[in-house]
Amino acid sequence: MDLVLEQIPHCMICGAEGLWFHRDLQDTRHGDPGRYHLRKCPHCNLAWLDPRPDIESVSLCYREYYTHLHEPPGSCGSERRRLERLRDGLRTAILCGHFGYRKGHRDHRMCRMGGFLARIPLLRHRAVYDDLGKRFPVFVDRRDNLLVDVGCGRGDFLGRMRSLGWNVLGIEPDPVAAALAQQRGVPVFRGTLNEAELPDATADQVSLNHVLEHVHDPLRLLRECHRVLRPGGRLVLFLPNIDSLGHRFFGRHWAGLDLPRHLFHFSPRSIDGLLRQSPFRRYRIRTIGKISPSIYDTSLSIRENTLKGNEEARQRRGRLVFRMIERLFCAAGFPGGEEIEIVAVK
Repeated sequence: MDLVLEQIPHCMICGAEGLWFHRDLQDTRHGDPGRYHLRKCPHCNLAWLDPRPDIESVSLCYREYYTHLHEPPGSCGSERRRLERLRDGLRTAILCGHFGYRKGHRDHRMCRMGGFLARIPLLRHRAVYDDLGKRFPVFVDRRDNLLVDVGCGRGDFLGRMRSLGWNVLGIEPDPVAAALAQQRGVPVFRGTLNEAELPDATADQVSLNHVLEHVHDPLRLLRECHRVLRPGGRLVLFLPNIDSLGHRFFGRHWAGLDLPRHLFHFSPRSIDGLLRQSPFRRYRIRTIGKISPSIYDTSLSIRENTLKGNEEARQRRGRLVFRMIERLFCAAGFPGGEEIEIVAVK
């Protein structure tokens, strides 16, 4: 099969013809052939790839993707470190007292403090294993509870949540990544959420972590997420921010472009426009700078053409200053973070 490209001249949100934004871009990391251009809507601020791989051949762009790598040993769960008893005790107290994870331990004396400890952002952040953030849900103590992770990759997130008492289901169209998740005991549907045909109102949370930008029809996916959620259930989205400080600084070399796998590039304004066309009515949008150091390192390496495949960029001078500036932007209310975080409630 050869890669087939299709022309997409108009904005999927408002239908306006997109203006040329970046031209003659290439896949500098994985070497997929072709030259690509980005358009940007003058009304919605949505950016998108034109031409883009069609839905039948896009899988060719993922043959060397990072989700095909085996998980590093010990990356899921609590690593053994110094002061481990104190650390694990505080984590257990917060998970139990604030998030409701009462199973897995018998002594609940410290758990009474968990609600107070969770008011300290750093402790609450560390308790949920750092990287999960808003993806980490309050526990639903019900036999048929369910977390659905769309684009679950190797199943890192679901493996962790399964160990904490959740029923989990991964949705993953890539057969290699799906097989790696299944090897870890994570149940996976190999295909899309629409193809899974889950019953109505069956999931307590659906998460899409850097997935929506890969999808040919994001609005259809949002509607399907709404359908499968129970009343009061959450949709948690993370996606790159085209209005980020990183893109403003690095332009066509910004790591968040990831051509040709990222078909769409959202800003807070454009994702708000898309959500308004979905069934979701209660949602919150903000930008965060959690991944800003790695974006800085990777973008510099892309600009220098020294990064190939899935190798990690070396840490660069200036990354901490970049992170500090971006965090100040976010704290001041400017939408300059590298990621957009959305929490929507059905």
